[in-house]
Amino acid sequence: MTTSDYDRVRLGIEAMTAYVSGDNLMTKYMMERAESDGNLDQVADGVTGLCALLLRQLAEMTGKQELEILQEIARGLNRTEQREQ
Repeated sequence: MTTSDYDRVRLGIEAMTAYVSGDNLMTKYMMERAESDGNLDQVADGVTGLCALLLRQLAEMTGKQELEILQEIARGLNRTEQREQ
């Protein structure tokens, strides 16, 4: 069980590394996590912690508010989905 922000973000980095490495590695990682502790909620919590940290850093770098950045991401995803249809 993660007990600190450090542990939470470290787990998020581990999960996202598996994710960007491809479907096969992500599937293997999730299976191993499920077998080791049976609780995948910690993985979701870790990824959420990592995303929050990255969002905070992006806001500091750009001078924008976190909510504004999230809205820009949502609009960009919506435009991409509409073009693909």
